[in-house]
Amino acid sequence: MSKAKSTAQAPGNLPATGNYTLLDSSAAAARLGISKATLYAYVSRGLLSATADSSDPRIRRYSSFEVELLLRRKEGGRQREQQTMAALSDGLPVLDTALSGIRDGQPIYRGQSALQLAEQASAEDIARLLWQFDAATDPFAGPAPSLSAAWQTLCNTLPTGPSSRTLALFATALLDLHGPAWLPDGPALAQACAAHLRALIACFLARPPSALPMHQQFRQAWQLPVSADEPLRRALVLVADHEMNMVSFSARCLTSVNASLGAALLAAMCNLTATFNGGNSAQVEALWDELAAAPDLDAALVRRLDRGEGLPGFNHLSYPAGDPRARMLLAECSNRPGADTAGLAQNLAPAVERLTGWKPSIDFALVSLRRTLGAPPDAALTLQMAGRSIGVLAHMLEQSRSGQRLWATARYTGP
Repeated sequence: MSKAKSTAQAPGNLPATGNYTLLDSSAAAARLGISKATLYAYVSRGLLSATADSSDPRIRRYSSFEVELLLRRKEGGRQREQQTMAALSDGLPVLDTALSGIRDGQPIYRGQSALQLAEQASAEDIARLLWQFDAATDPFAGPAPSLSAAWQTLCNTLPTGPSSRTLALFATALLDLHGPAWLPDGPALAQACAAHLRALIACFLARPPSALPMHQQFRQAWQLPVSADEPLRRALVLVADHEMNMVSFSARCLTSVNASLGAALLAAMCNLTATFNGGNSAQVEALWDELAAAPDLDAALVRRLDRGEGLPGFNHLSYPAGDPRARMLLAECSNRPGADTAGLAQNLAPAVERLTGWKPSIDFALVSLRRTLGAPPDAALTLQMAGRSIGVLAHMLEQSRSGQRLWATARYTGP
């Protein structure tokens, strides 16, 4: 069967999914209408990223999605007003960050491989690495914060399930947390970051804050066997941060105008219901349920594609060669028997790649892990956002330390 075609259209926004590929230097330069020397200059200036070819590391490949995005910017004209109007929709302005990025198709945290860190490090270890307080300061050395009786009452009365429950609980928890913008960069701020993180985890789990490692808290709350500790730990490490994303950007904007730790973190967590590239966890869960009920997996996939419905959880734009975080978690799933009685954890991703060439993203892998472990239905999203809160706090710290203010202006277009 032929591969599914990209739905990219100009001049509108580029789609979140599509058949994006890796181009060689000749194809990338030709598409942009530039010389190879200019192409290499674009890479050195950070306008394009280059990935080593899997068969020959001397050869560099270029994401066709990034090439198309850069082409749209070039065709948009050089006028400052046009560039400014296109900035937010096209992924600009670019903010410098030393926290996380992608190098040769691999995610990195402060220059270290996220995949290698996931072999041994805990979520708290990643927080220490990303937050980068003084070496003598351990943010997690103190006890977990105590939350009020009003918070506990909400835990017992709010309906379970909806993400709005977590937001309501955390907003209430802020009454018991101390994190004003004027806190000096030192032990007090480090302890405040850890307290906010532990309180947020408590809100996700609707249990009192704990000083236990995060992965153990999730395992106990979800009543999973001790053997679930390792995959939960790996998952939290792998989702701790990922370049510049809307979750972190929301928090950075508020931090830049002196919002408190709690206010900026709450704003970031309000992205719980947003849809990110590759599809969010709820969409992947729905896809999984639909395909689990289908007697013929390939036929069900083809019908979906023919209807133009797409396949959430596949073809992450940042990883044209495949999301290595997903590969690590899916390998974890394949090594353990689980509750996935339909066998989709092992069969769905290969079937999609066979039909379309698309590879699974971290969203798909988290849902696969959730089902393999037999965790609650909302566990994939919970793990993703709880782990990402580590990176959010790191972005808030980095923004505060930069001393820069972020804002946007508007041009009135009404009557």
